[in-house]
Amino acid sequence: MNTQRKLLVRAALVAALAPVAPLAAAPASATPASTVAATPSSTAVRGETRAPAIEVNHFFKSYRKSVLGTGSRTPEEVRRAHLTAELDARLTEWAAQNHADPVMRAQNVPKDWKVRNHSMTATTATVIVTEIWGGSPDTEVWYTVRRSDLKITDLTDPPMGG
Repeated sequence: MNTQRKLLVRAALVAALAPVAPLAAAPASATPASTVAATPSSTAVRGETRAPAIEVNHFFKSYRKSVLGTGSRTPEEVRRAHLTAELDARLTEWAAQNHADPVMRAQNVPKDWKVRNHSMTATTATVIVTEIWGGSPDTEVWYTVRRSDLKITDLTDPPMGG
């Protein structure tokens, strides 16, 4: 194999592996809008190593499995493990008022989802989960994550015009 062909093969290999290679953590002041691909069958978050997005993806995946009855914990146990007590209480109240799941913001479970960072400050990160329903329009739910301990402190519908 000639030298030029070897270089092309190596470049193609590097390009193929780049999306799954760990990236250095961004400084606290960085506010990139990067995307984390997530599917129910994913075992790793691709293209993103920032802890808040990974935490939200892990929470959503675990919570979804628990709602479907395929996880080892109940939805309430998953919520207690990942959410602040204040948020968990607000979500319980939301569920009673809306007769729907407070995390999914619906009465059923999305078939898939995507997670992406929206913004970061020194203390919090905003992460957006796009719930993919298939026959219905996709919906977004915005998460606020406390960066110091990765607890999810808020979960809301998108702001108007957001």
